[in-house]
Amino acid sequence: MTPHKRIESLDYLRGIALIFIILFHSSIYNFANIHKIDFSNPPIVVVLMSFMALWGGIFIIYSMAANAMMLMKRNQEGAHKHILLYPVIAGAIYLFLHYVLNIFLGRWNNDFINNRPDMTAVASTLRNMQLTLPHLTKLFEGSSLSTIALNLMIVSGVIYLLFRNGGATKYVKNYLILAISGMAIMLGSFIRVSLFPLFTQSIETQNHLLATLYSFTLANPYPLLPYLAYGLFGALIGMMIYQKHDRWLKRFIMPLGILFLTYGIYGIMQFDKTISKPDYFWYFKTNFELGIFILLFIFTYFVVEPNIRFLKKLSFITWFSRVSLSIYLLETTLSELVRIVWSSVNPSWNQTINGSLLFGVGNIFLWILILWIWKRSNFKYSLEYFWVKWFDKLGKQSTKMETLL
Repeated sequence: MTPHKRIESLDYLRGIALIFIILFHSSIYNFANIHKIDFSNPPIVVVLMSFMALWGGIFIIYSMAANAMMLMKRNQEGAHKHILLYPVIAGAIYLFLHYVLNIFLGRWNNDFINNRPDMTAVASTLRNMQLTLPHLTKLFEGSSLSTIALNLMIVSGVIYLLFRNGGATKYVKNYLILAISGMAIMLGSFIRVSLFPLFTQSIETQNHLLATLYSFTLANPYPLLPYLAYGLFGALIGMMIYQKHDRWLKRFIMPLGILFLTYGIYGIMQFDKTISKPDYFWYFKTNFELGIFILLFIFTYFVVEPNIRFLKKLSFITWFSRVSLSIYLLETTLSELVRIVWSSVNPSWNQTINGSLLFGVGNIFLWILILWIWKRSNFKYSLEYFWVKWFDKLGKQSTKMETLL
């Protein structure tokens, strides 16, 4: 039942997604005149860029697909009793890295209306050239890392329950449970619009325990409502790939992707375009993105994978995939360092969106150069390098340094 070949195309997809993240993070959040945009009805190019900047959704699907395949393999080898151990440990590490990212290393958010950046420690220190700590509210922002962490724990727990007493062989039941749960969470996630004031109220009353809970479930940019559904669908896709149920992927998952895409487009057309408000536009936007990512995943698996040879000429994409977590943690720091240098050469570079996009492209090329040098040592001392060594000590062989699913 185990797939007998590498799914290299999905590694390329992860690398391409990370390249887009670097491009749009370093572009959108450096555009000096972003506060002049009419955010009640922003230009379509800005809306499209905000879509493309949130590639974290595809990382959630990718991670849960890989995790589901790993859990199925472990269950097949008779290790069902310990099936939750490593996902829980990995989830705890991701949660720790979430706070490292949000407080110290991550990208900075912006009060777009008043053009006031809310920056992490490293970014603000580089901007001010003196030690500057972030506002306390940085503790209560979500991230793709926190959502991946919670998905690892929750979705792995669901799979554990499904696999009890030989349940792994009841694949139809498992598929239906994951699909129905994912659809219910996704389609019902509009309740976040009504619940979001609970998060803002917890911040205002300094109820930090509730604020932390709501930061994971309700707050932007990656709340569990609706991104837990992304994890469930990722697990569903991973299980189908592992069991070689390609027919189910084509006849069931692909129509679901089209359904979410169509539903999202219809809803988006009914509301004013917004960038960061937890409103109904964003509800339909996340449905749209889920549809896009599911279809992109299916297209990559069925169309790109059989023709993978043409992509192998672009080997640098796999470098991004191989150390994606390290890059994700360091991309803002590098962007801020490049900003200092580039501003001394061209002080007005970020006055136009085109100048900001050019800056983003420059960041990508700089990362390609760094990775080209780094790969000569097999990416030694990357976060993935230490990840593999640590899990090896725990008795688990990790594929974190391999471009494998």
